[in-house]
Amino acid sequence: MRLILVLAGAVTLIVGVVGLLTPVSVSPELQTVGCGSAVSPDFSAARAANDYVSDLPQSDEVVVGIDYTELCRMELEDRRILSITLAAGGVLILAAGMTMLVRSRQKTG
Repeated sequence: MRLILVLAGAVTLIVGVVGLLTPVSVSPELQTVGCGSAVSPDFSAARAANDYVSDLPQSDEVVVGIDYTELCRMELEDRRILSITLAAGGVLILAAGMTMLVRSRQKTG
C-alpha cells in the first residue's frame, strides 16, 4: 500500500511537470496556432494570425474576428492551473507515501 502511494505520487508529479512542458495550441475554425508551453509561452504565431485576420477585406456585414492571442493566454492559463495542481498533489502524495514507507521500515528494523 505504501509503495503504491509512492508510485502514484511520482506518476502524478511527472504528469504535472510534463503538462507544463508540453506545447499548447489553439485551433478555432480549423486553423491551428501554436502558443508555446505553459513554462515558455510564445505568442508570435498568435499575433501573426491576428494580423492576418485584421488584414482581410471587410464588407458591410458584421464580422467577428478571433483574438488568437487571447485564446492562447486562456489555454496557457488553464494548462498552468491543471499542471501545477497535479504537480503539487503529486508532491504531497509522494511525501506522504515516503513518510509512511520510512516509518514502517524504522519499526521493522
